[in-house]
This record gives sequence, structure tokens and C-alpha cells, in this order.
Amino acid sequence: MSGQSITDRITAAQHSVTGSAVSKTVCKATTHEIMGPKKKHLDYLIHCTNEMNVNIPQLADSLFERTTNTSWVVVFKSLITTHHLMVYGNEAMTCLRSSGGIVDT
Repeated sequence: MSGQSITDRITAAQHSVTGSAVSKTVCKATTHEIMGPKKKHLDYLIHCTNEMNVNIPQLADSLFERTTNTSWVVVFKSLITTHHLMVYGNEAMTCLRSSGGIVDT
């Protein structure tokens, strides 16, 4: 059995039902497990930042939403994932303004 909590599994299942693979991966990258985000989840999110049909502000919002979690592990993993995407992802991730818009470069 993996170290994912019941809450993590339910949230991932909800995203599966709604068809949001990006939100599901954000949820899986920021689980309650006390270990870093899995490389396969980070790699998928980096890949998504380079896809034309992925909404970057929605991806960022999913990550920012996870930072409001009461678990310090989830918050820390959200920040690690955000940092990873800003360093290795498409430059659109680094151009996001706090208002949720994308700055034209």
C-alpha cells in the first residue's frame, strides 16, 4: 500500500472523474507523504507547460490552491513543485503575475 492518505486518493479520484489530468497530477505530486514529489509527476507537469492545449494559469492555480492546505507537507511539496516548474518548465510559468494573468514576452 502506498503512503497516500485517503484524502489524497479521494481528491485524485475526483480529478479523474472530471477529466483533469493536470489537476490530478498536481494532487499526486503534492500528497501527504513525507518525501519529495515523484519525478514522473514533475516530468509530466513540465511536459504540460510546453503543450499548447494546457491552461498554464489553471495549472498554477491548482498549485497555489494546494498551498492553502493545513498540512505543512502538502504546502512544502506545492512550493517545491512550483519552483521546479519555474526553473525547468516553459517560460510562461515564470511570467505569471499574481493576478493570474500571463505577461506577454
